[in-house]
Amino acid sequence: MRKTMINNRKLEKGEIVYDRLFLYLLKEKGIEIEKVNCIKPHVLTLESKTGRYVMKRYKEKERVIRTYNLLQEASKKSFTQSINFIPYPDGTLTFSYEGGYWALMNYREGRALNYYKRSERTEALSLLSSFHNSTKAINTYKLAPLLLEERWRKRLSYFEQNSAFLHRREREDILYDGAFLLDKVRETSLIHPSLQAINHGDVASHNFLKSADMVRLIDFDLVHYDSVFYDYLQLTRRFLHYTNASLIPLLLHNELLSWFREPRFLYALLYQDDLFKAWPKLLQKSNRNKIEKALFFNQARKRMLMPQIQFFLSQIR
Repeated sequence: MRKTMINNRKLEKGEIVYDRLFLYLLKEKGIEIEKVNCIKPHVLTLESKTGRYVMKRYKEKERVIRTYNLLQEASKKSFTQSINFIPYPDGTLTFSYEGGYWALMNYREGRALNYYKRSERTEALSLLSSFHNSTKAINTYKLAPLLLEERWRKRLSYFEQNSAFLHRREREDILYDGAFLLDKVRETSLIHPSLQAINHGDVASHNFLKSADMVRLIDFDLVHYDSVFYDYLQLTRRFLHYTNASLIPLLLHNELLSWFREPRFLYALLYQDDLFKAWPKLLQKSNRNKIEKALFFNQARKRMLMPQIQFFLSQIR
C-alpha cells in the first residue's frame, strides 16, 4: 500500500501515529487519503479521490453531535451560510482515536474577513444577525447561558491575586476601574429587548470565511444560549482594533446603533477584559516586555474610548 503523503515536516516524529489514523480512515471509513496537511494538532486538511476535507478532533462526541444538529435545524430556517459536519462514507458522524473524536467537513476555499473594511464589517454583522434570527427558538440542546459577569469577576479576581509585582498606583487604577465597570454592567439593565438566541461565542475575523460565492460562519465550538448582547459586544470590541479605538466608523452600521444607546453595552465596552483574559498567559511566558506592552495598549485604549463612551452616555441621559 502506498504510504500517505504528509505535507508538513513538523509531523516527522509523529508520522507513524498519523499513518495509523489514515489507515483506519482508509479501511473503516471509506475515505482513500492521498495527502494530509496539519493546520493545528487538532485540525487536518485531507485530499482524497473523492474530494478535499477538513478533519477536526474534539474531546467530546456530544459537542460534534450538538453542532451538527444545531446547523441542521438552522438550515431549515434558511441559515445555510455555514460549514456543517458531514457523515463519513460509512454513515457515522465521528470516530474515536487516541482520546479524541474526529469529525469531517467539506473543505472550502476562502479567507478571513478584514474588519478594517467597512463592507466586510457589514458582512459580518449581517451574517451574525441571520444566524441569531434562525436560532431564536432553538435551545433543545439545553445550552447554558454565558454568565458573562461571573466570568469577568473571576478574571478580575485572578488579576488582583497575581499582579502584586506591578507599580502600586498602576495596579490600583486597573483594579478600581475593573470593579467600578463590573458593578455598572451588573446594575444596568438592557432597555433594548433581550433577544434570546444561540450566540456564536467567538466572532473573530477568521471564523467568517469569505469565498467567491458567499461568506460563511464557521467554528461553533463556543455556542451558548443567551441574549445576543455578548456576540455584538465581542464583535464591536474586535472592530475597535481596526478603527484605532474609534466608535465613529461603527456608527455607519445600523445593526450597532441601538446597542450604542444601551448604558450596559457602553460600560461593557470600557471593561478591560482583553487584559484580564490574557493575564494568565502573560504570566506564564514571564516576559516583562510583553506584560508592559499589554499594559500600555490597555491604557491607550482606555484613553481613546473614555471620552467617546462619556459622550454616548450623556446623550442617553
